[in-house]
Amino acid sequence: MTFSICVGEQRDRGPIFGVGVATDAPAVGALAPHVGRDGVISTQSFVNVRLGRRGVELLGDMPIDHAVEGLLAADDHSQNRQVHGLDARGNAFAFSGDNCDGWFGHRVREDEGITAAGNMLTGPETLDAAISGYEESADDREDVVAGLIDALAAGKAGGGDERGHSSAAVLVTAPRTEAYHDLRVDYHDEPVAELRRVYDAAKAASDGFSEDSKGRIFD
Repeated sequence: MTFSICVGEQRDRGPIFGVGVATDAPAVGALAPHVGRDGVISTQSFVNVRLGRRGVELLGDMPIDHAVEGLLAADDHSQNRQVHGLDARGNAFAFSGDNCDGWFGHRVREDEGITAAGNMLTGPETLDAAISGYEESADDREDVVAGLIDALAAGKAGGGDERGHSSAAVLVTAPRTEAYHDLRVDYHDEPVAELRRVYDAAKAASDGFSEDSKGRIFD
């Protein structure tokens, strides 16, 4: 029911990790995306939120493959899961259980800091399109969030979820936190387009605050 892309980029001030996800089910942002200072994970198919939440917590102590494989080994229904992501050490990981539905699969581009995965898709072209959409926007986009939205739009145009799309989300962690780093469209006829509209509005508001000497303070 879902496709997603996880990305990691090294910057002078520190790493940036992000995930973009779209699906036919409502409120995907409450379930799939998980980010932290040490990496990013998306958990999907028959979602086990602990794979993302606990997985990200473990990335400070171990590589992503050790962390997620250990959690999957303790999951009695691991063959129903799909999970992928990146860590701050430069490692990438993806797993698609045999019981995932429809066309399902994943892509791992460790050297490029990208993973993608999906299930119940029209075909593999969705993932390839999402990755290309992210990479091709690199020279023009303002930030990682915009690139993730470009990736979701490209994946949708490449086929996407075979049953359509009703929710989408982006979640990013960066050295400087902004309000538009955590955006969700929980139920909409065109969730990716709506996500872009919300991003544009939230970024404009955040840019306005950055010009205010009082600024915003995030924990």
